Amino acid sequence: MYIQLISIHGLIRGEKIEMGRDSDTGGQVRYALELARTLGSMQGVTQVDLFTRRIRDKRVEPEYGEDIEEIGPNCRIVRLPCGGGRYLRKERLWPFLDDFADAMITFIRKEGRVPDLVHGHYADAGYIATEVSSAFGVPFVFTGHSLGRDKKNYLVSQGWSSEQMNKEFNIDRRIDAEEKALASADLVVTSTRHERDTQYKHYYNGDAPQFAVIPPGTELERFFPYYEYEVAPDNVGEYWKQARMRMQGELERFHFNADRPIILALCRPDKRKNINALIEAYGQDKELQALANLAIFAGIRKSITDMPEAEQQVLTDMLLMMDRYDLYGKMAVPKNHESEVDVPELYRLAASKHGVFVNSAFVEPFGLTYIEAAACGLPIVGTQNGGPQDIQENCDCGLLVDVNKPEEIGQAIKTILTDREKWQQYSDNGVNRVREHYSWQKHCEDYLAAVGKLVDATPETSFPKKHGRNAPGRRLAELDALLITDIDNTLLGDDDALERLLAFMKDHRDRIGFGLASGRHLDMITEVVDEHQIEGLDVVIASVGAEIYYGKDLTPDKGWASHLRNKWKPERVRNALESLPFLTMQEDVDTQREFKISYDLDKDTPSEVALPKIYDALGRSGVPHTVIFSHDVYVDVLPLRASKGKAVRFLSNKWNIPLENIATAGDSGNDLDMLKGRTCGIAVGNYAKELDALKKNGTRVYFAKAEYAAGILEGLEHYGLLKEPEVLSTA
Repeated sequence: MYIQLISIHGLIRGEKIEMGRDSDTGGQVRYALELARTLGSMQGVTQVDLFTRRIRDKRVEPEYGEDIEEIGPNCRIVRLPCGGGRYLRKERLWPFLDDFADAMITFIRKEGRVPDLVHGHYADAGYIATEVSSAFGVPFVFTGHSLGRDKKNYLVSQGWSSEQMNKEFNIDRRIDAEEKALASADLVVTSTRHERDTQYKHYYNGDAPQFAVIPPGTELERFFPYYEYEVAPDNVGEYWKQARMRMQGELERFHFNADRPIILALCRPDKRKNINALIEAYGQDKELQALANLAIFAGIRKSITDMPEAEQQVLTDMLLMMDRYDLYGKMAVPKNHESEVDVPELYRLAASKHGVFVNSAFVEPFGLTYIEAAACGLPIVGTQNGGPQDIQENCDCGLLVDVNKPEEIGQAIKTILTDREKWQQYSDNGVNRVREHYSWQKHCEDYLAAVGKLVDATPETSFPKKHGRNAPGRRLAELDALLITDIDNTLLGDDDALERLLAFMKDHRDRIGFGLASGRHLDMITEVVDEHQIEGLDVVIASVGAEIYYGKDLTPDKGWASHLRNKWKPERVRNALESLPFLTMQEDVDTQREFKISYDLDKDTPSEVALPKIYDALGRSGVPHTVIFSHDVYVDVLPLRASKGKAVRFLSNKWNIPLENIATAGDSGNDLDMLKGRTCGIAVGNYAKELDALKKNGTRVYFAKAEYAAGILEGLEHYGLLKEPEVLSTA
């Protein structure tokens, strides 16, 4: 089995993971890395590739710029470009995800091996995995990790407006990507039953996919019990002992009485982590202060003033509360810790002093720090909201409380600290039961059992042979490049320029293929082709990408039709939209196709009013879909896997023509997705305002000055196609 994992954001490398450096380098990074590494060692798995973005930025280590990093047996990190070399937070990556998907498809083609499945981690990677799995017809597995609707609800409770949320977090786009991922995923892997039964239920498509609850593992080689220092000190490496002394010295800088038990907290400086509740519980309870010291490791920092504003506020509030309750000498707030060795040693140091670990976050989707602490023998106190319910049920290693009530947090801590027998029971349970329920070996065994069923049910895929029996196919497979152009107002509009373009295509037919992509259905395209004597067509993409035909005989691509049929339920789409008064189904029966449902928008209804209602109605239908809006009046609804752009990428993969060697030309909104990405996109001079968005997103689309077919020729010259290069310019 060849498995591809995608985790696009954060800083990902095989060693010295910078956990907690920022909000993007959190539990998802370690989860994806350990999953990849362990899967690569499993019997029956021949290769695991973890795809992430390539970062070449002086602010981060050079390892993040390496194209390939081997991280274990049959396992490597593959880094591809996405949004330039500069390190960007995840919310800034959305405009570049199509580029990443194209780069991933190109990588697969060059490697010459189709994956057996693609697994996306988080919403952005789910978006990419949807595209890649569609291109190759392989299963798509999704893990959300944290979900946009939960974040949106929280931000609303904090007084954020929709405009603020979208500007800062692209929240609606993230939620839309999650909806589409759930609608199209063959399997959704969750860590807990709470995640499956509660968090995903907030989505219209929350019931659509098949779920598998597979708790993640923890690295038992790192998170070994605290008593190893007593019973087998020779087995403990020197780097662990050095980390222990380093962390002990760090805490002694803050604590007057360093022999007391430690109440330990490890988290990002995020308001949702509810750190203030723990400080309040400790600060208001003199008995608790007499029993134990408090140590809070809230991220890594050089200076609070250099941190993002939200993190500055959390840390400032911590220090103000420390002052308010006069916790000097009792509360530690160290600035730095190293995740690989310092964090496990902190757990063990706290356990050796018979302390307790506290995670007071309002909600935890899973709670990785819980099982890390428990594996080291450190009892836990945490939220009863979320994944810790499963952990406590499996391990019985501490107490869960209502973290909105600081007095409950404080009482739970005292209960564990003052009852040595109970402390020992929780400690032993954590060590023993984490090894039983939360090892990576068990996780991967369960994972392979679940995904193996998907892979077994998927027909074997392979690249087409260079010399097949089908003449159009043989020609396409041997082409160096391909031009695919929209018809109305792009190819047509200037008869003289059209004649020049057709002459050029004829003269270079030996190396450049010629195709049309249109919102028209096939019969209407044929009429235009005959009327304007357009010859030498190799491919026709009809009905806004819902149909593909080849050659002079216009042979349909049955594979594309089969590809689109998956989860497409047109009647449910019609039922979802029939109640919207501003939509009228187009009367021409030929415009309504198997994979395209077409409407006219009432001219008196602004698109900014109509489109959100259309998206909402379709979202509630539970049908995976794509909406194409063009010319301020036409609304086409297609399967999620259909569009002009996706058809172009399908052709690129099927006929082994690099996307960089495919020129696409258009003028309107229904051409948007075939112009984006790594294709040689050309917007002709008479383009509609709908394409202005492409100028803002850093795409490499060429905006021609000349109009109609003359603009296509201008674009071909820009990309070097009027010459005879083996590979086109990437300008």
